[in-house]
Amino acid sequence: MGNILEVKNVSKYFGDFTAVKDVDFVVEEGGFFSILGSSGCGKTTLLRMIAGFLHESEGEIIIRGESMKGIPPEKRPVNIVFQTLALFPMMNVRENVAFGLKRQKLDKTEIDSRVNEMLSRVGLQGFEKKKVTELSGGQRQRVAIARSLVMKPSILLLDEPLGALDRKLREHMKVELKLLQKEIGTTFIYITHDQSEALVMSDKIAVMHEGQFEQIDTPRNLYKNPKTAFVAGFVGDSNRFELSSQEAESLTTTGGWTVSKPGIEKADLMFIRPEALILYPTEGDNDFEYFDVTIKTILFDGSNTKLSTIVNGSDEELLISLPQNAQFESLQEGDSIPIGIHRDDLKCY
Repeated sequence: MGNILEVKNVSKYFGDFTAVKDVDFVVEEGGFFSILGSSGCGKTTLLRMIAGFLHESEGEIIIRGESMKGIPPEKRPVNIVFQTLALFPMMNVRENVAFGLKRQKLDKTEIDSRVNEMLSRVGLQGFEKKKVTELSGGQRQRVAIARSLVMKPSILLLDEPLGALDRKLREHMKVELKLLQKEIGTTFIYITHDQSEALVMSDKIAVMHEGQFEQIDTPRNLYKNPKTAFVAGFVGDSNRFELSSQEAESLTTTGGWTVSKPGIEKADLMFIRPEALILYPTEGDNDFEYFDVTIKTILFDGSNTKLSTIVNGSDEELLISLPQNAQFESLQEGDSIPIGIHRDDLKCY
């Protein structure tokens, strides 16, 4: 499949304020592409430019090989789902899903066929006559998606669509959205500040910061190999250390912890994932760094239990994830334990 969307060096200015700066990327047809960033980073502004609600100050947006310059929202082959969903409370489920098709003045037979097929695909058969006010949050979410997809857009834009749902329902809807997108095959461009949503659902993720893309990559590469300090600190949990000095093959943190890192160029920051740290390692591998820590407290959270520790001989605090299904009930506060980490997992910037 080719590229369905090309965003070429797009910027957006509001007076002296730059909301989006020189963003350049492509999205493959049939893909699930997420734009991940904190509030105010420019991601919704970018989405609204793709939808046509805002005009780019510089650059060009191309959909299916056609420039979108001067093309209004209603003429673009896209549809959008907002966090607020914007369903019509006076209408039932069928009427909400059919609304756009009726505005296009399609004949009743085609409308009924497309609505029935879409309700089946999103798992809402039998809900046709229910008012949307009678539905759960997840069901309303599916009505909003069905109403957009029934229009057969080339691209479905989703702006923080799970933000208003409670935690358990968000977890459920992440899986449902991913499966739905794979089944239907429509290209999804998904805006979120929630890294878990982006990592679970996406084929590609763009991390956005202060109006620019820091990195575009697969979820696994983004997590395992962040290219910038911002991505390393923003995506996933990390221990962050400021570096005070650097010698030939070693780095020293401001808290007095020295680690060996051969071949490293000048660096100011070091990041370590909590799950990259190994308890009671078998020593002898030259690619590993070995040291001891003292347990401050045990943060029990089922499979996500962590140790809050101090690196012995320093003032540095280090969060360590306990392996799932491992038995460490004997660990207590105040214990000193050996730790190992592969030097490739010391991410320096």
